Amino acid sequence: MDQIFAFLFKYRPFYFQNGTFTFQWPLALWQLLLIVAALIAFIVFAYKKQIRTNPRFGWTISALRLALFATLLLLLMRPTLVMSTLVPRENILAILIDNSRSMSLKDGEVSRGEAVRSVLAAGSSLVEGLQENFHLRWLEFDSSARSIEDLEQLDWSGNQTNVTAALERTLAETRSLPLGGIVIFTDGSDNSYRDNQQVLGELKARNIPIHTIGIGREQRERDVEITQVSAPRLLMPDTAATARVTFRQTGFGGSRGRLEVRRGNVLVHSQEVQFPRDSELTTVETMLRPESEGIHNYEFRLQPLQNEELTENNSRTALVAVKNLQPRILYVEGRPRWEYKFLRQAVVDDQNLRLETLLRTALNKFYRQGIEEETTLAAGFPTTREELFEYKGIILGNVESAFFSYQQMEMLHDFVNRRGGGFLMLGGSSSFSDGAYQNTPVEELLPVWLSEEIQEGSQQYYRQGDVQPELTAYGANHPALHLAPRDGDNQDTWNNLPALKDWNEVRSLKPGATVLLEMKPDGRSSQPVLVSHRFGRGLAMALMTGSIWRWQMLQDHEDRSQETFWRQLLRWLVSSAKDPVAVETERETYSQNEPVRIRAEVNDRSFNRLNNARVDAEITDPQGQTTTLNLQWNAREEGVYLGEFTPSVDGMHRVRVRATAAELDDESLREAETFFLTSTGRREFFDPVQNRGFLEKISSETGGRYYPLSEVEKLPEEIVFTESRSSVVQVLDLWDMPFNFLILLLFACTEWILRKRQGAI
Repeated sequence: MDQIFAFLFKYRPFYFQNGTFTFQWPLALWQLLLIVAALIAFIVFAYKKQIRTNPRFGWTISALRLALFATLLLLLMRPTLVMSTLVPRENILAILIDNSRSMSLKDGEVSRGEAVRSVLAAGSSLVEGLQENFHLRWLEFDSSARSIEDLEQLDWSGNQTNVTAALERTLAETRSLPLGGIVIFTDGSDNSYRDNQQVLGELKARNIPIHTIGIGREQRERDVEITQVSAPRLLMPDTAATARVTFRQTGFGGSRGRLEVRRGNVLVHSQEVQFPRDSELTTVETMLRPESEGIHNYEFRLQPLQNEELTENNSRTALVAVKNLQPRILYVEGRPRWEYKFLRQAVVDDQNLRLETLLRTALNKFYRQGIEEETTLAAGFPTTREELFEYKGIILGNVESAFFSYQQMEMLHDFVNRRGGGFLMLGGSSSFSDGAYQNTPVEELLPVWLSEEIQEGSQQYYRQGDVQPELTAYGANHPALHLAPRDGDNQDTWNNLPALKDWNEVRSLKPGATVLLEMKPDGRSSQPVLVSHRFGRGLAMALMTGSIWRWQMLQDHEDRSQETFWRQLLRWLVSSAKDPVAVETERETYSQNEPVRIRAEVNDRSFNRLNNARVDAEITDPQGQTTTLNLQWNAREEGVYLGEFTPSVDGMHRVRVRATAAELDDESLREAETFFLTSTGRREFFDPVQNRGFLEKISSETGGRYYPLSEVEKLPEEIVFTESRSSVVQVLDLWDMPFNFLILLLFACTEWILRKRQGAI
């Protein structure tokens, strides 16, 4: 089509898209109208006889003759395209070639890199065309850019594609030179996560266009890759956790694969994966249960499928730190009951949980268990935020709202919302609606709306009877409800549990609440038993029964379902609760030379954000080398301190932060630790297709153009038309386009044919 267009209009579409149309002999509007009026008068006078005898024929040939003269008038005004063009041989053209590992992939018989090398070989028409107008400067890039003299230096072995770093290096090397443009040969799979707006802004300000040459297919035909693995970064020993693995497939819809999970060289889990026909993405969940302390390296690998094009993207790694944290959990019970006894028995031997209980035995009298200091809970339920916020979880048993002051209920609200703790309310005759928690701060944080307040003589909402709990779809995959040692046995375990004997009715669920357990007391309508939701920074749960103890009393003494349920539930309850000083990185896995953003949060005992602390981070690399980094307060967020570290070696890096402030008087509150993994080798094989959108974006933002490799021969002709400080104006005549003469011939021939048919010739 371009050739046909160029034959008719003299130039290819590119020139019309980028040039400015104008006339070399412009006429004022009044002059043009005067000439057109004179032409009309002359033609009407010349054809008045034909118009009078045969009006239709006369007016038609008059219009054709007017169109012929009007076209000639426009051509006499010399229509032109005006374009800015670079002066030949007065500018440098930087040619950047992607030398990363993704360029070694084959999209046909040859690799992407070899296809580029053949196009840029010495003596090729492309290189000779560019050398006619520019001095060429050659660079290769992966994680950084380097000058090269010979294309044979390219080996496609770079572990990262960092276009931003390549552009920065190019600008630095040509700061005082006349750089006329940049040409980038790449597949566009930039995995540096760098913000390129600053360097693009500088290029735009200096009128330096980027011309991108897209390499490779935009979609693979038969490939499956693991795009993401989401797993908890911190667990306590023997805690079940869910890891979510997301796959993206092309060409394997309806197929099956096998996912294997290994810890080191030990296979810990294997399951079948079904790839849907109607979606490229699918997510599966798998259970992890690390038993020993330490940092565990889990590899999630999909076994290669038949005729799969690329297998290097079939695996990802996740690190899970396992620590014996011993979070403190406060359990408040209004009166002695079986649930209190068996809940305590379930966790008393758990070395990873520290359950402190406050049992009311009489008015203003309490029985305390699990405490380490005599003064702990001596006056009953905490009356200050400092004391309450030392816990990471709060459990309210069969205790009415009148037990607490309004201030204490506000503290419970803030415990979840601000401190980020976990809150659990258990069922009973004096909890939920029957405990008069309606319209209190406690109801606000619960995942359910309570029923109307009970008035004297009205029906209560605490029910009794035999009901069987059932897992919902969410609950079946929830780690807290995973009671069986093997995945396939979990549903059978729940089906064989003894029935519950009581439950609390509620009005409705809150938006965003998740039902994990339900029951059908009348055999038809479902009632929630276990519900959870996120509230503020924390987690709130409602277990609307007080008869879990039956799972211990009515089963074989060797059955551990009841103990497992409470231990798993309490671990999950406190899993998101943070310490006053916390640290994290944006991601778990990075590449070498990729900036790692470290974020620390500093609070006092009451979890008030501190902006006056000194926060230092020590980063220890796999070789034992330690780097100290001072984190700076982020003025946009209260109590948040930021810093960046660039790793230079692969492996696990530990990050330990220490905060110093007058409010942090306890040494144990000042430190926090996290980790991240630098794994560069396989990053280039994830999403290994041409990112055309990215390439078009950086080209258009700088005034350049995008070309697929198949159209790169157009580059030498078009690249010179660039507006810069060394540009000159070039005028391209349009009056002699073949199309113009075809139009004139069309008008003349049409008039002749009409005259011939009317016998006027």
